[in-house]
Amino acid sequence: MVAGAIPHPPMVALLGLRIVEADEGRVVFAGTATEQFYNGLGVAHGGFVATLLDSALGCAINTAMPAGRYFTTLELKVNYTRPLRRENGEIRCEAHVIHAGNRVATSEGRVVDASGKIYAHGTTTCVVVEGTGSEGSRGSEGSPGSRGSV
Repeated sequence: MVAGAIPHPPMVALLGLRIVEADEGRVVFAGTATEQFYNGLGVAHGGFVATLLDSALGCAINTAMPAGRYFTTLELKVNYTRPLRRENGEIRCEAHVIHAGNRVATSEGRVVDASGKIYAHGTTTCVVVEGTGSEGSRGSEGSPGSRGSV
């Protein structure tokens, strides 16, 4: 997905999110909170930032998984620190793996603007599952069984 060889999943494409960096155990997503994602108060809906975090956190874990091992989210915790608007420009979410065990994996991430100002941070806990990789469960990296919401 970083190189554009694999298409983004529909949810990620809808929100205009994209992976800009990926290494083992670390992923950076980027996007802009345009008006179409605003709530009634004139700021980005919390779901936009939660999806950005969920995508980055899950993909970070996915980069640490061996072939044939996949995961699904058990818990997502998001802490919002300030409102987000289009005027804040492109935001980035850098996520990295904290723990990748045989059954459970965790990661953490931060949503920041170009100057490093933080807008949210969060963590996830995922349960690792062995799967056959049915077509309906293709996720962010095109890996069978990885999370489709990424």
